[in-house]
Amino acid sequence: FQISIENDYLGPRRIESLQKEDADWQKKAHMAVLSIQDLTVKYFEITAKTQKAVYDRMRADQKKFGKAAWAAAVERMEKLQYAVSKETLQLMRAKEICLEQKKHALKEEMQSLKGGTEALAHLDHLEADYYDLQLQLYEVQFEILKCEELLLTAQLESIRRLMSEKRDEVVYYDTYESMEAMLEKEDMATSVHLQKEELQKMQQKFRHLETRRGHISAKKAYLRNKKEICIAKHNEKIQQRHQSEEKYKMHHTVQLKRDQLQDEEERKSSWVSQERQKTLDRLRTFKQRYPGQVILKSTRLRLAHARRKCAASSVPFVEQPQSLPATIQIQEKSEEVELEKEVQPLQVQESTSLKQLQDVSLPPNGVTSEPPHVSTSALTSDQLQPETATGVQLPPPLPPPPPPLPPPLPSKEDATKPLEKSDSFVKRQSVEKGVQHSSGVPPAHLFDSSQLVSAKKKLKKTGDLEGLQRRRVSSPMDEVLASLKRGSFHLRKVEQRSLPPFPDEDDSNNILAQIRKGVKLKKVQKDVLRESFTILPDTDPLTRSIHEALRRIKEASPESEDEEESLPCTDWEN
Repeated sequence: FQISIENDYLGPRRIESLQKEDADWQKKAHMAVLSIQDLTVKYFEITAKTQKAVYDRMRADQKKFGKAAWAAAVERMEKLQYAVSKETLQLMRAKEICLEQKKHALKEEMQSLKGGTEALAHLDHLEADYYDLQLQLYEVQFEILKCEELLLTAQLESIRRLMSEKRDEVVYYDTYESMEAMLEKEDMATSVHLQKEELQKMQQKFRHLETRRGHISAKKAYLRNKKEICIAKHNEKIQQRHQSEEKYKMHHTVQLKRDQLQDEEERKSSWVSQERQKTLDRLRTFKQRYPGQVILKSTRLRLAHARRKCAASSVPFVEQPQSLPATIQIQEKSEEVELEKEVQPLQVQESTSLKQLQDVSLPPNGVTSEPPHVSTSALTSDQLQPETATGVQLPPPLPPPPPPLPPPLPSKEDATKPLEKSDSFVKRQSVEKGVQHSSGVPPAHLFDSSQLVSAKKKLKKTGDLEGLQRRRVSSPMDEVLASLKRGSFHLRKVEQRSLPPFPDEDDSNNILAQIRKGVKLKKVQKDVLRESFTILPDTDPLTRSIHEALRRIKEASPESEDEEESLPCTDWEN
């Protein structure tokens, strides 16, 4: 399969499909191994349970017989104890293999973590799972050592029993005059030597089993220490997490309070908006139910309105233009707002100025308005009668002068001056158009000269403000672009100059010189680049956290050398 992937005649789609198929088969093989391990564990659970039931039945039958009668069943009892310990040992070893497989999968998942918002939290969760698996593995290894120790103690007891039986065995010989005469016969000599050799072998095996039991005790102490270290590391990690959370809360209490206040303000504003919407809905339903115009006025407003009506009835109604001082006051207020903001587009300012001029000019239909108190005192009836009797029109304005040509210099001051001039020209032209429009329609009244002068002053002020804002907002690059659009400024093409080579530099080290000579560059694969970037440690906090977690895991888990020193699986029935 690997050879078929590495062939050159295969296309990229075929290689991709083969790689996908390989990944599927690898996944299936891994799942099959896991299922086989689970079945092995279940099988040994059943066999160990069965052997233990038989052994318990034999222990119960031992109470029914005496010591001399039970001596014939001692050997069978020992064999059953071996079988129970052996099945339990195999069960524990199968569980150990399953836990080791899960540990390996967790470690691979930790190493294959990629950057993200929840990567560190997922890493902490995987590390906690690894610690739990490691503690379970320690428990299983303790059970394995316990079963091995039980097997060794059973063997030691059986060897001790055999040795005592050999020593206590009574042998009857024929009568001889001396010991030398008895040893002269070959059969007797061989039997005595065989008995001694058997005792020596039993003693040697007994010592070997004792040393192995000592190794098991040392291994149990080592695993106990490792388990304590693992628990301490896990508790330390949890304590560090709690301390970091407390530190974060302590350092961010002010921000949390601000967030709470902001949430409360948002809640209040939403409640106010909801109440306002409810009020508007109630008013809308009220208007729909009662379509007549309803105006509610207090007693103070009613008295003021009655007084104003009496004053208006005493003065004769005369047609006059719209009150210009009110519009000028509105203009002054709008200019104050613009001075506070100081940043507005030019088109919006021009539209506002045109709207102001249209407000100043008279409407086509002669709208009669109630004359203000100040204007009635200033004007006499002799001045009002000829104005109302004869509709004198203003003379048409002079044609506007041609706009000045922009200067060629791209300096900042010179670039802003033509813009100011063109703006003032646009303002003047719009003023004249507005006056011409108002004069073309037959008006009923004339403007006062003082009002026209004040309107011109206001327009001049708005033009100065626009120039000042443009001078503040515009930058040298904007001025250059504006001059390029007008065609008054031309860019000069810069000739490309080649830098002289360094005297100590060789052409073999200069990549540009090699490219000019025609040397082809080697294409770098993206996977190689990605691997080169992922190799760099301590640059990413996630990789740093992964390395620290693996280091803590290595300290908590038993070393490979100690695992190799574990007891070999021998045949206990020998």
